[in-house]
Formats: sequence, structure tokens, C-alpha cells
Amino acid sequence: MTDFRILALAIVLFASQPFPAQAADSPLPAWAMGPFVKQDKPVLSPTSDSTFDCPIEKKSVRWEQQNVYNPAAVVRDGKVYLLYRADDGPKPTAWGRTCRIGLAWSDDGRHFTRLGKPVLYPDEDPCKPHEWEGGCEDLHIIEGEDGTYYMNYTAWTGQRDSMLVASSRDLIHWKKHGSAFAKLAPDRVWGTRSGVVLGRREGDRLVAAKFNGKYLMYVSMPCWLAESDNLLDWKPVEGGIAVWPHGRPGTWNGGAHEAGAVALNRADGILIMYNGCNAGDPAYPGRSWLLGQALLDGSDGKTVLHESDRPFLYSELDWELKGFTDAATVANTLVPFRGQWLLYYGAADRHIGLAVGSSDR
Repeated sequence: MTDFRILALAIVLFASQPFPAQAADSPLPAWAMGPFVKQDKPVLSPTSDSTFDCPIEKKSVRWEQQNVYNPAAVVRDGKVYLLYRADDGPKPTAWGRTCRIGLAWSDDGRHFTRLGKPVLYPDEDPCKPHEWEGGCEDLHIIEGEDGTYYMNYTAWTGQRDSMLVASSRDLIHWKKHGSAFAKLAPDRVWGTRSGVVLGRREGDRLVAAKFNGKYLMYVSMPCWLAESDNLLDWKPVEGGIAVWPHGRPGTWNGGAHEAGAVALNRADGILIMYNGCNAGDPAYPGRSWLLGQALLDGSDGKTVLHESDRPFLYSELDWELKGFTDAATVANTLVPFRGQWLLYYGAADRHIGLAVGSSDR
């Protein structure tokens, strides 16, 4: 979930009525990616089998027994690796659960084997004031030129959030670097989350792409811009320019445009897939988060050239409609794999779903 937790939960209670199917006779515009076809079952769901000795609680916890959702994906050595958010609990604390980042891998992108223990989690380290007791939440990963992976993840105290950065060479061992903004923009340490770095496609890899000599990132809501020389230390682009204005009552994405599955550098511009928060659109009753696309001007990275007039992915199936946050569809990753695009998404903040698109761009 996002900073709009309360808004999203309220929208879930919106009056229920028949919901429009994703019609095949409503094709996506030529600039958009897709269509995407959903798998009918989750690729990953909660399990009480996984245990972990929490270094803060000093006891064994079932760290992924309540929810498994909102992953990032990486294609490496012919396999798909999912790094996903997992919730323990419920437990009798103020926040009610702690989130940790798990790892699973697959030869076909559909059937996954879990590592069985988290690879990133709250610990007795300098990041604890940011990560405890809420934990390590929604993440995005980009590969650097040298093969290092950079993870931007949301640290949640249970009351406020901040975007932190970690790096790894093997996707298992991660080095925490602390707040993305502590060094260059300390006023942005708190209240930031969901950082999607501009990338380019190289085969089945998405690699960080420089924009006017800097790495570019779309942050939080409504996707304001930040830049970096090293993928670790970030600062807002002068003026903190937002891609979209905030708040359009009665629209499916009027509550927020949150940086989502990808920011992909293409010949015709920058393709953004974002998480839209429903602001009471009667066409999508009860759906809190839905997925949209936009094409931005490749010369400035911010001007919206085109935006989808309807969501291209949203909750329909039973396991997408009922969960920890009913009818929420949130995507933090899109990867090319064996001639297709794999879009992994969080369903109702409980499961991980997969939608498959043709690799036509």
C-alpha cells in the first residue's frame, strides 16, 4: 500500500455493483504496451511454512504467513527472480505486522521456488529507526552498468515512511545504504517512497539509463523527479517538478499517480506504468488501486504526451478481490523474458499475480 492507506481502505468500501470486464474490443492505443493476459492463479501466496529468527524480536517468526505481494523482478542467467514483500502476523502491536523482503526464482516465470528466508529485513543496524516496526515494503530494482543491482525500498516505522537504498551483486546478499535522500536532500528523507529508476532494455535485462548525464527516478506521488550520479544518492530535480497534477475527483486515477512497474526509455519517449488510486470513479466501484500507462516526452522526461483513459489491469478474479486490502492491484515490476513481457503484481495485498504481454517493443 501507499501513503494513501486510509484513502484506499475507504474506497474499498465503495458500493458494490456489476463491474466491467477488461474488454477485448477496447484495444490499447498504439503507443501503449500490451495487451496483458492474466494467469488464472497466483504465482506466489502466503505460507506459514517459512520461519525466520528475527534479530530484533529475538524469536522465530513466520515471516510470510499473512501476505505476499508487490514484488520486483530480475532476469538473471536465464531465470526470473522475484524479490517480494512478505508480512508476518497478525500480531498485537501498533502496526500489527512486520514486512520483510523475500526471494524466489523460476525457470519459466510461472512456477517459483522460495529461498525460505528473507534477504532484506529490519535488523539491529543504522536503518532500524526507519524500518521498525513496520519493516521493509514495496520495492523496485534496477541493474547498473557493472551488473550491480540497486533496490529502492520503502521503510515503514508503522507511522511514517522513507525510501531507502540497498545494493547487491547476487540478489541474496544486500548492503543497506540508508536513505536515498539523506546526503543531498535531507528534507526529503521522510515521506518518500516508491522510486522507479529510468531504464533501457538490453535483451532480457533492464539497465539504468542516463538522462542528460544523470540517472533519473520517478518518486512517490505524483511521480516527481529526482536525479543521481551513482544510483545511491538522490536529489530532486530543480523545482521538484511533478509529472501529474494531484487529485481529480471522480476519476479512476484521480487519487494518485504512484510510480509503478517501469519507466522505460524508448525511441518514442519514456513509457511509464503507474499505480492509480481510484477517486470514486463510478465505472470502477470498490476498486482501490488500478494500473495505468502514460508516454512522456523523451526530451524532458516529464511532459505527458499520452495517457490511457482507462486502466489496463485491475482486480477481477476472486483472489484479486478479497484479501488484506480488497480489490487492490499494485505493480512494481515489468521484465522482458523469452520474447514476452512479464508483469507481476500484488493482488488484494495478499497474493502475487502475473499478466503476460507480447514483447513488441
